[in-house]
Amino acid sequence: MPPLTRDTGISVADFTLAIAVQKPGLGLPAAAGRRLGHAAGHARLMVGGALLYTLGLVLLATAQGLTGVVLGAGVAIGAALACNGSALAHGCGIATGAGGPAQRGAGHRLGGRFAGRDAGRAAGQGLAMEFGWRVGVWGFVALRC
Repeated sequence: MPPLTRDTGISVADFTLAIAVQKPGLGLPAAAGRRLGHAAGHARLMVGGALLYTLGLVLLATAQGLTGVVLGAGVAIGAALACNGSALAHGCGIATGAGGPAQRGAGHRLGGRFAGRDAGRAAGQGLAMEFGWRVGVWGFVALRC
């Protein structure tokens, strides 16, 4: 956090504001996301969430101040997590067997992707420690693509 706050010229309190914006962004759209997933298809919802997450990372990596950090780390990533959160993936029946074999396989692959996020987090943190926080965030973007 200190390198990010120094580089963007924001305070620690400002950064925590961005994360605080993320939490309602995660919780409030989740119910709407479930309904949208049932109406438009869960795959579309999750792809949209992945694109939102990538957009949030790009906004964060290019942030020059509080607005970019809040929009990236707060709004976009919060909404993306509502679309792709493991609770949504399991709540929509994909991984619980409500769908056919193809849907269950997709659910298990998605669950495996969530399980692999710790390895990605370690890689991003390693890049950030070696080359700076922006390179670490760009590393997360590369992992998402």
